[in-house]
Amino acid sequence: SGWEKDGVRGAGRIVEATWEMMSDERHVSKEDKKMGEDPKTRPEIVGVLLWVRALRSVLLAKGKDDDGKVKRAAEMLMAVWKDRDCNVESEDWVDANHKLMMWVPVWHGMCMARNVLGENTQLGRSLGTGVTEELEPLVTKAAALVGEHVSGETDRRGRVLFQELSKVGR
Repeated sequence: SGWEKDGVRGAGRIVEATWEMMSDERHVSKEDKKMGEDPKTRPEIVGVLLWVRALRSVLLAKGKDDDGKVKRAAEMLMAVWKDRDCNVESEDWVDANHKLMMWVPVWHGMCMARNVLGENTQLGRSLGTGVTEELEPLVTKAAALVGEHVSGETDRRGRVLFQELSKVGR
């Protein structure tokens, strides 16, 4: 798969520590949370947590969610899913590239989590709906739009991320 287990473990520790810091008022104040600036309520942030937890589950735990962390992250994501912005402006390839960088890890994490949790579970079906009806069209359209504006050997990070994660098992 191209993913080193030690790298996945290290990324997991960093993401989990960052997630915990978001609960600490030294990093996110009560005022910020009241004004809607709580990063734990942003789908693209919760989605990265889901991605890393699902990736750890697949690569380090044989696809099992023994500690329930994938399920908890998936439930958190579905709880804030209404606050997403999955639109790509028709010709704005810079916006499309930004959306790829933001949403491709979430898309990949939802795909992986769906496999870990079971496609036929209620949570698996909810994840599947988000993937097939919203994120799959978004990342496909955005990657094509960015691809139209790539010249020579210069590619854009969002599109490269999409291409790389498309190769990794979902």
